[in-house]
Amino acid sequence: MPTPANAPSRPSARREDLLAATVRYVAEHNVSDLSLRPLAAAIGTSPRVLLYLFGSKEDLVREVLAAARAEQLALLERSEAEGGTPRETLELLWHWVTAPDHRGALRLFFEGYVRAFAHAEPWRDFGATSLHEWLPPLTRALTGTDADADPTLVLAVLRGLLLDLLATGEEARVQAAWRHFLDTALAGHGGRTA
Repeated sequence: MPTPANAPSRPSARREDLLAATVRYVAEHNVSDLSLRPLAAAIGTSPRVLLYLFGSKEDLVREVLAAARAEQLALLERSEAEGGTPRETLELLWHWVTAPDHRGALRLFFEGYVRAFAHAEPWRDFGATSLHEWLPPLTRALTGTDADADPTLVLAVLRGLLLDLLATGEEARVQAAWRHFLDTALAGHGGRTA
C-alpha cells in the first residue's frame, strides 16, 4: 500500500497507535459515516495530525479496512497452525471469530464488503482481496478432505452464518447450524463432535 505523499516516510509508533485506536473506534461506529473531527476527539488527537500521518480520510479508511482483513486472516492462520484435523481447525476458527471481542471487527468487515459492491474508493477491492486472502489457507486446512469440503463453500457458509449471528444474536441456533455444516461437509474427516 503506498504511503500518502505528505506522510512520514517511516511508520512511527504514534501512527501505529492511532491506526489501532481508529480501528477500535470504527468497529463500534459506522465507518461509512466516519468524520475526522469526532474520530480525532475520541482517540485523543486532531484531524490535522490524522491527515498528516495518513494523507487523507480515504487513505485512513483504506488502512482501517486492511487492518480488519488482517485481523481476520490472523485468526484463520492461527487456527490453521493450532488445529489438527480440518474439523478442529474450522472449530477453532469459529470459536475465535465469534468471540464477543471480535464482533466490532466483524461488523467493520461486512460493512467494507458490502460497500465494495459499488466499486468506489476506498472500498473498491475489499471484497475480492479478502476472498483471495482467505482461500489459500482454507485450501491448506481442508487438504485431504473429500470434494464436498470445497474452500469456497466453507467460506460462504462461514460468512453467511456470521452475518446471521450479527443480525440476530442467536448464538445457539447459529452455532448448531455451523456444527451441522461441519458434520455434513467434513464427514469422515475429523469426525463428528458432541
